[in-house]
Amino acid sequence: MELKELLENWQQSSSQSYDRNVEKLLDRLGLERKNTARDVLFPALGIFGAGLAAGATLGVLFAPKRGEELRSDIRHQIEDLREKSAEEYDELRRKSEEALRAAREKASNTETQGTKSASRETSSEARSAAEG
Repeated sequence: MELKELLENWQQSSSQSYDRNVEKLLDRLGLERKNTARDVLFPALGIFGAGLAAGATLGVLFAPKRGEELRSDIRHQIEDLREKSAEEYDELRRKSEEALRAAREKASNTETQGTKSASRETSSEARSAAEG
């Protein structure tokens, strides 16, 4: 056991010595050790968790209504929003159908007028040929 403890102590001290020497060398060169994901992630998660806890606590303390009342209000607002969106959808659909119908009628009228003017030109050409 003593040999094992002695080796572990030697390993720890050499590792600490190595780390200190690397830090000194990097400092002299004006460089820094690269941060690992763990160095960034754990503090960020800690801050996020603290913020989450503080927000939940403040939300409970300053809530204007009980949970049941608040959920009921939210449910009613969602139902109202669904009704309004259904009405808007129906209105938009009606308007688009009217616009499509008007466009089809206009296209139909244009084709009819084009056919009439073409038949007029053909008849006037036929009259000219008959007279000539």
